[in-house]
Amino acid sequence: MMYRILIAFLVLTSCKENAKIENQESPLYKEVMEIHDAVMPEMSTIHTIKKDLKAIETPETKDLILKNVKALDDADEAMMSWMAEFKLPADKSGETAYLESEKIKISKVSDAMYASIKNGKQVLDSLKTLNSK
Repeated sequence: MMYRILIAFLVLTSCKENAKIENQESPLYKEVMEIHDAVMPEMSTIHTIKKDLKAIETPETKDLILKNVKALDDADEAMMSWMAEFKLPADKSGETAYLESEKIKISKVSDAMYASIKNGKQVLDSLKTLNSK
């Protein structure tokens, strides 16, 4: 888990540094990074929910838990992939189109992360409530 967080940090730092050098003032770049920066801290939430779900897994809840863990994993992987692939084009003429496309992509990643977190928390809360009765 720490390994993935370290890699995410390194990729984020390198892609941000590259982009900052080339285009610090682009409002569209800032919008893309704002979406990314808002959701990036939720990576730790994803890892915590996955750990908590796995800790309360029973034969009866296995399928439900695995479904939610997969959704959390998919959202986590989507963020890691987006960060690894984000690179401003060398040709400035294509930069606006690229950033518009990346804004859509990171918005979808953000939506997937928040949805998987919400669903994971709901399952976790409902199973904890059932186990406490």
